[in-house]
Amino acid sequence: MEIKDNNLDRIYRRNYGFWNEQEQEKINNSKIAIAGVGGDGFQLGIKLAMMGVKNFSVADPEEFERENSNRVFGAKISTYGKNKAEVFKDMVLDIHPDAKIEVFNDGVTEDNVEEFLKDSDLLLDESELRYLKIGTMLARTARKMVIPDLMVMNIGFSSIATSFNPKPSWNQSTFESVMGIPKGMPIDEVNSVEVDFSKCLPYVPSYGDIRSLKAVQEGASLPSITQGVDVASALGSTEAFFHLTSGLNNNRRKPTWAPKFRYMDAYNGESGIIRGSRVSHYMGLVAIAGRSLLGMNPRASYSQEDRDRREK
Repeated sequence: MEIKDNNLDRIYRRNYGFWNEQEQEKINNSKIAIAGVGGDGFQLGIKLAMMGVKNFSVADPEEFERENSNRVFGAKISTYGKNKAEVFKDMVLDIHPDAKIEVFNDGVTEDNVEEFLKDSDLLLDESELRYLKIGTMLARTARKMVIPDLMVMNIGFSSIATSFNPKPSWNQSTFESVMGIPKGMPIDEVNSVEVDFSKCLPYVPSYGDIRSLKAVQEGASLPSITQGVDVASALGSTEAFFHLTSGLNNNRRKPTWAPKFRYMDAYNGESGIIRGSRVSHYMGLVAIAGRSLLGMNPRASYSQEDRDRREK
């Protein structure tokens, strides 16, 4: 590939110390579908745009609110009340004026899911666990269209990531099996399934407050902080890099396929690959419960009483 000396190519010059021109070309020519840009998805997508991705399908029916600005740099006074996907589009165009970004501001639906994924090289499913119907619909369509499905979640100061192979081998898992969704369940019944956290949340930070976990189990929104979202964007964009540059024979590692998970924690410096999700999950719960009981962990403010008091 011939690299011309112009302003556009100057964006990537420092990339070439860690990846080559052929990999950059592959990134530039890739298309990413992002379902959900309210947290991890927004930061992750902007990271990918900074890497050189200029083709996106982005879906999100929600608008930015003040409560998003604790963790998403797209949420600010000037964007409150604006559709999240539209804000993402504007920010990417500010980086790459020639970018092509298709916005689905009604979110992903049964009517548009194939159009949303059309010609994509990778799906980033950031639709959140409370929307299992959407995640399942995306996963099934991605398999049909032979598109890898990358899922990234932040937990405290940490993040986990895994991908679902569109052609899974005997020792790889599908989205449905990780979430505890019976094989072949009609899509309209999926939201009745209770998420199996022991399979999809293998890393539980030992420094957390057990009361926050209890609050989530009782229906509270998943807590989220900027450090966790930033770690998620770094980990997720790295996994995306492995997907996009696969096949170029440059001695790169392979993406992390489910049931394996990669994790990184900025708080305690831990990182690695988790192979036994349930064992790891329950070991984490035991550790956090024991440390909390002994008064060794920092205390958060996420109990029902705390949340009710802040609503007054």
